[in-house]
Amino acid sequence: MKYDKLFETAKIGSLTLKNRFIMGAMGVGFAEMNGNPTDRTVAYYEERAKGGYALIITEVTRVQDTEFCTPLEPSLGSDKFIPGWKKVTDAVHAQGAYIFPQLHQPGRQYTKAILGHDTSAPSPIACPVFDETPHELTTEEVWDNIHMFGDAAVRAKKAGFDGVEIHAGHGYLVQQFLSQFSNRRFDEFGGSIENRARFACEICKDIKKKCGEDYPVIIKLSGEEKVPGGMTISDTKIIAKYLEEAGYDAIEVTICNYASLDWMSAPEDEPMGFNAYNAEKIKEGVHIPVAAIDRINTPEIAEDIIETGKADFVSISRQSLAEPFFPAKIKEGKISEITPCINCLQSCMGYMTDPNHLTACCLVNPRVGHEAEYTFKEAEQKKNIMVVGSGPAGLYAAYVAAKRGHQVTVYEAKATLGGQFRIAAFPPAKSLLTGPLRFWLQEGKKAGVNYVLNTEVTKELVEEKKPDAVILATGGKQLVPSIKGIDKENVFLAHDVLEGIKKVGRNVLIAGAGLVGLETADFLRERGGRTSTLIDMIPAVNYGILGVGTHLKARLDSIGTQYIMGAKIKEFTDTGVVYEQNGEEKTADGYDSIIIAMGAKAYNPLEEELKGIVPEVHVIGDAKEAGQANKATEEAAAVAFRI
Repeated sequence: MKYDKLFETAKIGSLTLKNRFIMGAMGVGFAEMNGNPTDRTVAYYEERAKGGYALIITEVTRVQDTEFCTPLEPSLGSDKFIPGWKKVTDAVHAQGAYIFPQLHQPGRQYTKAILGHDTSAPSPIACPVFDETPHELTTEEVWDNIHMFGDAAVRAKKAGFDGVEIHAGHGYLVQQFLSQFSNRRFDEFGGSIENRARFACEICKDIKKKCGEDYPVIIKLSGEEKVPGGMTISDTKIIAKYLEEAGYDAIEVTICNYASLDWMSAPEDEPMGFNAYNAEKIKEGVHIPVAAIDRINTPEIAEDIIETGKADFVSISRQSLAEPFFPAKIKEGKISEITPCINCLQSCMGYMTDPNHLTACCLVNPRVGHEAEYTFKEAEQKKNIMVVGSGPAGLYAAYVAAKRGHQVTVYEAKATLGGQFRIAAFPPAKSLLTGPLRFWLQEGKKAGVNYVLNTEVTKELVEEKKPDAVILATGGKQLVPSIKGIDKENVFLAHDVLEGIKKVGRNVLIAGAGLVGLETADFLRERGGRTSTLIDMIPAVNYGILGVGTHLKARLDSIGTQYIMGAKIKEFTDTGVVYEQNGEEKTADGYDSIIIAMGAKAYNPLEEELKGIVPEVHVIGDAKEAGQANKATEEAAAVAFRI
């Protein structure tokens, strides 16, 4: 397939972009707590500029130091940030790309507990997520905010930015003015569509006045909010006309607000490029360029959007985390070498919403945030490395180590590579998980990795092979508790059911309501509509990261999945279990089959045996501690880029 349309030039305002690729804004949190960009910020954007993007849009950037949506959000709230940003823009320009900051005010979508003051909004209506009534901006304060955006744009221009983007999507302040979902004003900034669009329009006019008419200003607009009473495409088509009249040079069409965040990074059960429809509808009514965003993860989808005229540009977000060189590899015809985004959200949205992290990474590309630190430069001392286990940790470590010049052999006890990650791809909306396995294996082979299957590594084998280093990535084993009746014929392990080794009946009890249990229930739902009841000691079900988890819950709810929570299983019977709940013994009966899905435990039989035998022994992934796959690849990177 040819991708000619993607590499045609096109204009945004006074700029001529070398191709149709925009790197979309994503929160990554590499700034200092005060909002100053860091060397990590420079390296992160520089890497994507090298990767061939015509325009890079930074993560949300404060126009006011005291207003942000993450503590590590960068700032253009005062002149002191100009030198730090100049380093970023210089690095990006040196690679032949343009760069805009995404100027942002959170409005009601944050919390006083972090900001230290009340949030502000068009109307005193609480965000459904944070449930804190905001201060209603006075008309004078609205104009103050407009001028803050203009002043931040002046600083952006001084810092070397080629234009700016205004964030009017995802429910932040500008969108709060646009939408009747959040705007109940009756001054010149509320009521009619024209009035509700006035805030966004005046921001553009203020920037053009201060920075010049030829300074590009674009806007990120939610095509629809996906909430009752929120903006629909009918509204935004009209809003877009007002934005064009105000002087905006392009519109990037996103989706949702905080009450519908599961749409912002929709999981695999939503089709690729699903939001291009909204871009197409807005493009029908304006004469300025339109960019499509959301789940544009493959060259084919990107080319189709441009070729069929749905949009003038494609904005690549999560996929740019996984593969910084997405445009360059497409242009060079290296399609199979594109690192695939799997929409897992574990290290991007998952980390950004976790107070213990607040900085993004990527499961399939743990170099994110470590671009200057983790390089593929040739190792000074070439080593013979034995990798034990072929799950994500083992495959990624082997690929990286071999690419750096080491001699690497991967040993797998089973007949198939991939570990538990291979099995994790079997439930519905999880097929993308096979992508990185294919990629790591393919690139590992190119780098010279030798893969040995059906071979259990022992102390004797290690002594025979005499490696310079051993990386133990033996993974975890499914936890099988010592409970009476666990060995009954109607009791099966979840992995055996997912792999098709064991077949279960129509009405199933699943012991374990964690992710494995939930996805097993979803797997059974898809196969003949089997119904499941999940039982667990935990007090409530956690469906996982917003988006992936929200959609999983909806699928399970559609078939009436039942839950018994806060329950300790005491015995497995022929038709169910005896359990204790709130100090009372109870029974759950009438089930054809019982599935054990109680998590995993680390499997590491070799570490102690290899002490004193091998100069270096590294334990990574579930072999170290059972957990999520993103932890496994991060640990693999930490070893493989330094060994």
